Amino acid sequence: MAISERSSVIAGAATLVLVTAIASHTAIQIQAAPSVPSRATANLEHVVIAVRDLAVATTSYERLGFTVTPGGRHPSGGTTGNGIFFSNGTYLELLTFYDREKAADLAKFLKEQEGPRSMALEVSSAVAIRDSLHAAGIEGTEPTKGKWESSSPVTKEWLTIDPKPALPGNIFFIDYLKASQSHPNTATGIRSVWVMVKTLEEATHTFERLGFSVGEQIEAPRFGTVVQEVTLGKASLMLMMAKEKRTGSHADEDTAGSGIVCLSIMVQDLEAARAVIKARSGRTLEVYKGIYGNSVSIPANLTHGIAIEFVQSAR
Repeated sequence: MAISERSSVIAGAATLVLVTAIASHTAIQIQAAPSVPSRATANLEHVVIAVRDLAVATTSYERLGFTVTPGGRHPSGGTTGNGIFFSNGTYLELLTFYDREKAADLAKFLKEQEGPRSMALEVSSAVAIRDSLHAAGIEGTEPTKGKWESSSPVTKEWLTIDPKPALPGNIFFIDYLKASQSHPNTATGIRSVWVMVKTLEEATHTFERLGFSVGEQIEAPRFGTVVQEVTLGKASLMLMMAKEKRTGSHADEDTAGSGIVCLSIMVQDLEAARAVIKARSGRTLEVYKGIYGNSVSIPANLTHGIAIEFVQSAR
């Protein structure tokens, strides 16, 4: 599930995340539950991008100016991947499989498409989030231990919790360590994950009722719709419904089964990022005004199935 090394431990998650929602492809019956006494907190940690050929995908992201760190194998899941770590503690995981039987779900997904598979919210205790889920009548797996095997003498381990049915963006919870790295394109971290939901009002109410900090609704011309911001620590979840079919440069953006439509990634120097991509891929990316200011859009056919925008600075 993850490839990481610890640079810091999330501090002060006093009230852990309690999540129930309507996934973009699955309606969830919300059961009555007591109100949450205080705001729940969780940090967006990483987004998993499923790829058919790890070497080809690594080259694709290097051409976009990212530093891709070789990963290892996850023996229990039959998967392997590489990491793109950011200084704000978030990262992207390029993931594929080496054992089709162990990784049957991933193999099935990749038979149809490449692209965003899931996203991880980091919590300080997998046991605590399990108990919170159970207390609300939400099914969640017992904490599952995973590890990463590589040429490094150190074995990395973590615990994960997978709520069922899936939450928006195919969220899972993880309790483990991480690292960051520098990138030629000056990327510093994930700012937002954009997720399509069936009903914006109901999905928003669910997150608000269960203690998340719900921000304002924002007009997003890029998608031709209004989005609802939900705070995930240093990043945001942007919930939206499609009002009309996208055309032109954004026509290839797709939910790819997880509901995830797009990633907004912060860069320190947008012009430097454009220059790196032009030098490495031959593509000239046009600057436009997005909700975070000056931005450029990287089409999904360059990223193995996920639309990415680089943003100069956070709103």
